[in-house]
Amino acid sequence: MRPRLGIYIHIPFCASKCSYCDFYSLAGCDHLMPEYQAALLAHIDESAHSIKNYEVDSIYFGGGTPSFYGADRIVRILDLLKLNGNVRLDSEISVECNPDSVSYNALKLMRDEGVNRISIGVQATDNNLLKLIGRRHSFQQAQKAFREARRAGFDNISIDLMYGLPSQTKRDWADTLAQIVEMHPEHVSCYGLKLEPGTKM
Repeated sequence: MRPRLGIYIHIPFCASKCSYCDFYSLAGCDHLMPEYQAALLAHIDESAHSIKNYEVDSIYFGGGTPSFYGADRIVRILDLLKLNGNVRLDSEISVECNPDSVSYNALKLMRDEGVNRISIGVQATDNNLLKLIGRRHSFQQAQKAFREARRAGFDNISIDLMYGLPSQTKRDWADTLAQIVEMHPEHVSCYGLKLEPGTKM
């Protein structure tokens, strides 16, 4: 039996930079997407020989904002990975999404092509807090994105949340968790705010 392998694909493009973000990401650089896609596909081709002796059991598209990059590009990357690698039929294939840059059609396209897990960056349920940390969406948009993901066929949805935000109380955090639990996601990731040098916050 061949050893297992997980693959991470970094998509560095965002519609805008969040106030707390220290990850490598680019805002206002949409014009670089075609060139980046070409380079990424070429790199996957070049790496094919290195993974031929492995079974790929997980693929993760992170960022940045993969949903902003576009479902068409993500599907093209995934198709090439399937062609060049030994991607297991039961592999977990995840894509990070932001509520403001995802649609039902995009979700349905990704689901039909084998993406089986979506991670939605909700971060908070209070719209004032979302605005404070530089998020582009409202909680209502996040709820809609969750519903659209369910409608597109996703039965494995993760939600990202942040705690320790400016002015956020323990009661606020408890209310946030209660509202998220009511949505019945399969997974929740909770991250404490960490202020990094060079970020707006």
